[in-house]
Parts: sequence; structure tokens; C-alpha cells
Amino acid sequence: MRKISFFLLALALATPGVAQEEPARGPYRAYEPASRAFRCDIPSKGWHPMEEETAQGYCVHILGPEDPTGSYRTGIDVHLFEPGQPGFIPVKKALDLMRREDKASERSATSIRLLRNNGVLSRLFEVTETRRLPAESLPSASTVLHHYVAVIQSGESYFVLRLSSTREVYLDYREEFLRFLKNFRPLGYK
Repeated sequence: MRKISFFLLALALATPGVAQEEPARGPYRAYEPASRAFRCDIPSKGWHPMEEETAQGYCVHILGPEDPTGSYRTGIDVHLFEPGQPGFIPVKKALDLMRREDKASERSATSIRLLRNNGVLSRLFEVTETRRLPAESLPSASTVLHHYVAVIQSGESYFVLRLSSTREVYLDYREEFLRFLKNFRPLGYK
């Protein structure tokens, strides 16, 4: 019986389309989504990955801790944009759109900083905006959201990594996002 269980477990882990999560190594565990598009380490406690295919392409949401007010959940999103996908926008235009100011939502962005880590070049910037939260129910309140954004280009394809949280707690997660970015490895893209 034990041999059969081990065989089924090994088969499940080797099957394409299944995310790979290794056991926790201290406060972090290795993660590779079913798409095999990237590999990274995520916090062992309180962070949960979820994958989906969207109209714009492949996306992983890594849900983090609930905000103390309960109105917004901190998380890291990883989107892969590839030529040929519906609505694909070249990286330069996408950067301009992500950083565009909007008076209605009080959206503003910092300038782009470059960061090179293990040969991978990232463009980093921060965005703040105001939204009514919770959006789907009342009462709601104006909430300032803060996003740390990194864009990693691989040929014409590119990844957009975004840590989103409320303005009250964003500094609590800044080092976590930088650590995530430093161990993020695109797979199969050049």
C-alpha cells in the first residue's frame, strides 16, 4: 500500500499542469506554477498561491495576510504577457499605461528604477491610488492602496510582478517583495 501511495504522489508531482510546492525550508517554500513559467520562494505561513488563465494571459495570485481592517488582502500578482495574446501591449507602452496618472482615483507613480539581480533586469516603480473598499458591499470607505511593481522583460514577453496592500501596511511588506523579486526566476524565456 505504501509503495502505491508513493507512486501516486510521485506521479501527481510530475504531471504537467500541477503546481510544484516543495516543503517549507524555514520561513519560505519553493513554488513553481503549473505553467512552469517561473520559480520563486514564497513565505511558508499566511501566503497562498492561486493560478488562473485570464483573457490577457497567465496569472498567479499569491494571497497574503488579511488587512487589520478586513477591507483588503495583501497579495503579490505575477502576470505573464506574451506576443499573440489578445490585447498584448509592448512593454514600453505597458509601462507608460501602468504609470499614468489619474485624477479621479488620485493615482500617481514614482519614476522607474533599474535593478539587476543574477543577470535579470527589473524595472521598479511604486503606484498609489484611492479606491472605495469593499467594492462589492456597503458601507465602503475610500482606501489608499499602495503597489510595488516590477517589470521583467524577456524578449518581447514580460512579467509584471505587483505587491498590493493598503497604505497603512505597505512598509511592512516592502522587504518581502524585494526578497520575492530577488529569488524570482523566469523559466524558458530569453
